[in-house]
Amino acid sequence: MKLYRLALIKKEFPFVDGVFSALHSDYSNYSEMDLGIIDSIKIQKGDKNLLMKTGNEDSYSWSNGGHHNYTKYFAIVSEEIIKLESSGWSATGSGDNNEWKADTIGEQLFAKNIIPDFVVECIYNDTDDNGNGQATRFWTIFKMKRFDLGSYHQEKIDEAAAIIKAEIAAACA
Repeated sequence: MKLYRLALIKKEFPFVDGVFSALHSDYSNYSEMDLGIIDSIKIQKGDKNLLMKTGNEDSYSWSNGGHHNYTKYFAIVSEEIIKLESSGWSATGSGDNNEWKADTIGEQLFAKNIIPDFVVECIYNDTDDNGNGQATRFWTIFKMKRFDLGSYHQEKIDEAAAIIKAEIAAACA
């Protein structure tokens, strides 16, 4: 049943192969894999909760293994696939640490003036710290065509304006 579902998803959403390639371009060991390794692909309607999320990465490596978990997001505009930024943390057994931040999906879409047809969420969980465990992959394709992104952005602008007005009033009091 999984292969039939996958064939229908690829037909309905032709960009999924491109998202898979963009997602795994950093990892040479994925070059011969295909969408069949994804455990589940769901389709949902985009909403405010989605736009308040931020992608994230967590990786740790040392000489005997490591792990790499992530939730990444891609905006789809017509046939264009736009990888959105993620917050994250990485470390190594030698003590190197790196941490970075990213804006929410909604803020990134606003800043880049992107009005997506779809947003794709890609979750990868490496369940074993030494790399011998079973990794799981879950995708959700969010349909954004009926979501009023302009109203969402205006709501967030109004919230920011109210905070700034309160700060100005407090400073002038």
